Parts: sequence; C-alpha cells; structure tokens
Amino acid sequence: MRSKLRRALAVLVVLLGAFAIVAIVERSWTAAQLRAVAVLSTTEKTPLLAWTVRALTHEPRVEETFVGVAPSTVVRPGKGDGPWPAVVFVNGATRAGRHHEKVQRLARGLARAGFLVVVPDLPGLPLGEITLQTAEATVRAARATADRTDVRRGQIALYGVSVGATLALLAAESPALRGRVTVIGGEAPWVDLERIIRLATTGFYDGQRYETDPYVQLAIARSLAAGLGPGGGRSQLLAALESVDDDDPMPLAGLKTARYRGDVAALVRLLLNREPRRFATLYARLSARERAAVVALSPLVEASRLQMPVELATAPHDKYFPPAESRALALAAPDVDVTVTSTLDHAVPSFSFGDFADLARFDGFVVRFLRSAVRPTRAPRARGGPDGQARARRRATAGAPARASARPLRSPPGRAPGRNASP
Repeated sequence: MRSKLRRALAVLVVLLGAFAIVAIVERSWTAAQLRAVAVLSTTEKTPLLAWTVRALTHEPRVEETFVGVAPSTVVRPGKGDGPWPAVVFVNGATRAGRHHEKVQRLARGLARAGFLVVVPDLPGLPLGEITLQTAEATVRAARATADRTDVRRGQIALYGVSVGATLALLAAESPALRGRVTVIGGEAPWVDLERIIRLATTGFYDGQRYETDPYVQLAIARSLAAGLGPGGGRSQLLAALESVDDDDPMPLAGLKTARYRGDVAALVRLLLNREPRRFATLYARLSARERAAVVALSPLVEASRLQMPVELATAPHDKYFPPAESRALALAAPDVDVTVTSTLDHAVPSFSFGDFADLARFDGFVVRFLRSAVRPTRAPRARGGPDGQARARRRATAGAPARASARPLRSPPGRAPGRNASP
C-alpha cells in the first residue's frame, strides 16, 4: 500500500510539473509551486520527474563569460530572447566553484523554469577566503546582471548557499543595488562574523557549547588572514592555511605564534585560543582594519537596508553556522522568513517521502522565493510596534530547538562597500 501511495504521489507531481511547463500563470502561488517542481527535480535528479521536466522543456543555453569582471556561467531559457526574471546564484566555499555539479544542475533547473541565471566565481570563495573584495565582487556581478538587456525590469533575485548566502545579503544591502533586488534566498548564512569567529575558536556560541565541522576553523582563519595588511608574515600565514587539506580534522594544529609578528601574531593568538573568557581580550588586540572588516562582513549590522523579502532555510543544528544566526536577522530586518528543516544537512537537501511535513516546509521555502523572484520590488511587510515584533519573533523561532538571540547592532567604524561540502 505504501509503495502504491508513493507511485501515485509521483504521478501526481509529474502531472503538476507538466502543467507547470505548459500553463504557468505568472506570479501566482500555483505557478511558483510548479516552477519549484521543475527546479528541484532537475537539481536533485529525481527519478522520472527530472526526465519529464527535460522532455517538456527546451534545453537551456549555457555561456561561459565574464559578468562584472567575474568569470561566470550564464544560463538562459532554451527559447526566446527575453527579457526574463533573473537569479544571481552565489555558491558556497567549494573548490569546484561555479563548476560544482549541483550548482550547474540548479542553474539549468532555474532556466528550465523560465529564469536567466548567473553564477559568478568570486575572488577567494573557492578556498573559503571571504574578504571585502569578495563582497565587492558580488555587488559588481549582481549590478552587471541587472543591467543586462535580457533581464526583466532591470531587477534580480539573489540566492546563496552558506557563505554565499552571507554574500548575497551583503550585496542586497549595498546602495549600488537599491531598488534592483526583488528577493533574497539563502541557506544557513552567517550574519554576525564576530560571533562566528568566537564559535570557530572556542566552540561556544552565545555562552553555550555548539559542535561544528572543523572546516569552520579553517575557513575563518583563511578569511581573517586574507584580510590582513601586508607584512608581519601575512603571506607566510596565508600560504600555510591554504596548504591545509579542507577535510583536516585539526586544521590549525600546525600554527605557531612565534613564527609571526605584529598584527599577524595577534591574529594567530586569537585563532589558537580555546578559552571563551579570553576571546574578547584577544579579539580587541586585532588591528582596527581587521575589526572594521569583520563588522563590514556582518549582514546583521545593516539589516534595516534589506527592504525586500528574505527567505532563509537552515537545519535544526547546522554544522557550520547556527540557526540562531538566521533568526537574529529575522528580528532585525523588516521582512525575513526562517524555515528550519531537517531536509537540509547544512546546504545539501535530502528529500524523503518519510517526513512529508518537513519536505513541505522546504518546498514552501523554495516556492516563496520563486514567487517573489518574478515580482517587481515592493515595500516590505510592516513589522513595527509590539504586534509586528511579536510576529517576527514567532516566525523567526518557530520549529527549532536552538536559542534565538540578537545582540544590539554595532555601529560600523566606516562600513566598506558593499566549505561547504555543498554548492
């Protein structure tokens, strides 16, 4: 009986997918749901569904080019000249970059659903070295995409995975993209980099122990080292960190403070510290340049600039960045939905008919993003006043065991412009 039910459900979804391709009603919830069928079945290579979508849609047109000076894959729908709704996809820290197999499948799935897709390779991202230059390159790629003549209304949607979601949020906060972003979608970003540095070094988040993948230490170390000024052994430190295997269970074991001097030595002391009580003192000894960059790479600081819908999804216990990061943004920005679902293992969806409720939550997240991606920008839903704030807290914390927390926003001292095992 259970196998018959699954087959019947599969047939139903196939029929819905076919209907989506031949009879999409722009902007409706049904249209977005049907687009989601096309995108997810192609990305995850769902048996029968993926074949059906390929059979009923035109093969996407793929071009390797430069967008905003970033080497990029541009994928357009297989028929017509546009203009189309556009998505700029920012992958996570993966050595394969935009050529990651799942990234390429996702881009093609979005194109089959009627979107123009740009996937840029951003400086530092393949190694997990997230710096101001990475954020600035994201803005340039997004702006260049919005300026394309085959992009509808000169507006784009941004979607990112892990640190890619962080970069998407930072780009949307940039004045250079004001009025150009329809929606942001993201899976498990960080929003407060200082908190994540504390987590990576001490293993504690908001006063509680939180287990993470060792790669978090390595990516944070590489990012901070890449942002250092010249001298003091910066190049030596960065080379040492880049030579560490991404899967090393003790990635910082080879670091020695005595090999470095000045600001570089101060950073190494922070990276090697495991005592939560010493973190604040060691962090304060970083250079003003380094601490200013940490603020500038924290989307929480300028969250009020996110005047568009933001859809975030996270696992109940993400192995890189805690769900409380996403919830903190939901409490600070005007229009953020946080979906907590065990469908995700960090940023890798794993679909199972065994838990329809969890699958439905992830599906709803995708549908809301796709629905907003074809709409022009609009004013965010109001959340002012006690009632609005209570709604925000309920939506930010629903369905997850980890504690939500939002520190008071820090004033940036001169804000700069704006590994996953998964794409």
